[in-house]
Amino acid sequence: MTIKKLLWSFIALLLASTLLLTACAPATDATEEAVAEQDAEEAVEEEAAAEEDTTEAESESADQASDLGTVTIGTNAEYPPFEFVDEDGNISGFDIELMEAIAAEAGFDYEFVNTRWDGIFVALASGEFDAVISAATITAERAEMVNFSDPYFNAGQRLAVRADETEITGPEDLTGKKVGVQLGTTGDIWLTDNTEAEVVRYDENTLAFQALANGDVDAVMADGPTAVDIIKANPEMDLTILDGVYTDEEYGIAVNKERDDVLAAINDGLAAVRESGEYDQIYDAYFGTE
Repeated sequence: MTIKKLLWSFIALLLASTLLLTACAPATDATEEAVAEQDAEEAVEEEAAAEEDTTEAESESADQASDLGTVTIGTNAEYPPFEFVDEDGNISGFDIELMEAIAAEAGFDYEFVNTRWDGIFVALASGEFDAVISAATITAERAEMVNFSDPYFNAGQRLAVRADETEITGPEDLTGKKVGVQLGTTGDIWLTDNTEAEVVRYDENTLAFQALANGDVDAVMADGPTAVDIIKANPEMDLTILDGVYTDEEYGIAVNKERDDVLAAINDGLAAVRESGEYDQIYDAYFGTE
């Protein structure tokens, strides 16, 4: 073979290779485009499936809440600002508004029943109520009788005295002193266990504070927010709150041990109210910004 023929053969081979590469390029691009389209379709399908799962879960939750029936909620509406009867005769307060928001989020119907504090947990355990919201401190003793929701408020016991009081500056000064409390409250228990005070028990907190203003007792122990609210609302009593918080306690919504469905709905609703910021709005309305 002559050099000229070899040269022409080489040129022909080079042209063929070039044409082959040029022909393959569009096929590669087309393959990549097809893969990308398939990935996009799969992503859309996965997103749609996730949305469907979420919708089904929400629908299931709503169905479960609707199966609760009307939840009967006991409260002692004599404990402002948590629960009280307003000028129109309606049960109102921080606890009441919070429970209304929880029920709205969880999707169940409810009715409040105003009842005495003394025996409220026995009534709940016996099935008279499905739940109780009444500034109830979560304690191990109470938890033996009823279940509790997740905590919704942190409160501590504080001492109130008359504004001109000079002898009482704290629990260490209560020996031999008359101290008013609401019967069966954490303050009642704490004073009995930790001081030598003469504990004077009342059916309502407001009666204890009135007794203090009248000079019938030397001090009153109550939940801090409640004590502050009563004193602010009744300046004519001329009372004051001592420095110091003597317990660290959390309030929970008590639920009958047979109503796990109600407990779950309340916890779900409480979490949603906190997440949405509605809890903070209700808190600020009653206690101001911390």
